[in-house]
Amino acid sequence: MKRLEKFTRRNLPHWYVPGAAHFVTYRVAGTIPIAVLEELRHHAAAKLKKAPPPGLSVLEHRLIVQKQSFADYDRYLDKTCKVDWLARADVASVIRDNLYHHHGGKYHLLAYCVMPNHVHVLFQPIDGTSKLLVPTYIGETDDRNGPLAKIMHSLKSYTANKINELLERSGQFWQHESYDHWVRDDEELERIVEYIAANPVKAGLACNAEDWLFCSARDRFLRDGLQMAWLGDIL
Repeated sequence: MKRLEKFTRRNLPHWYVPGAAHFVTYRVAGTIPIAVLEELRHHAAAKLKKAPPPGLSVLEHRLIVQKQSFADYDRYLDKTCKVDWLARADVASVIRDNLYHHHGGKYHLLAYCVMPNHVHVLFQPIDGTSKLLVPTYIGETDDRNGPLAKIMHSLKSYTANKINELLERSGQFWQHESYDHWVRDDEELERIVEYIAANPVKAGLACNAEDWLFCSARDRFLRDGLQMAWLGDIL
């Protein structure tokens, strides 16, 4: 993958500082067996029981474990695509259109990527969604009751019904839980945008980020030829 253009501070959204941007990953129901989820949680819990490495605070250690846990989670989704409905162009289009539909109303859309069995999205809620300084749980959380509940309901409810129609199926489409993380600073914001852009390449689905049809990297490349997944200064 060609190196993505780096941000400068003037490219960062002026609304970022007073409110947290959120990185959320939600997936198709049934894509990770309960046994695998329990194993991932066990590994994370075992790491947390250990004392933080020298020079790291408990919070810093917890955040590192959280990121490692998510990386393991995402790698499993990338390599296990028995349920790959989101790879269909008509299905992925529904998700992309829905993500853009709520831009400017519920959130500012920064970056996204529709993978075959899960979706990565980075946004900054307009309603000032609260953030937790210390995550109480490492792994998927039930977004029906959390601070992101309204946004996630908007992203899941309509698309689930529409996609079920396209697939001529019924029943639960999205996993109720999602994996979310609030962004601490502009450096982390940059890393997450690059992570989202790189996901199809790392999964072996595309040679370059902009080659993957349903992602902000391609949207940005088609609009102005830039090799980056950042949407903040063009929407």
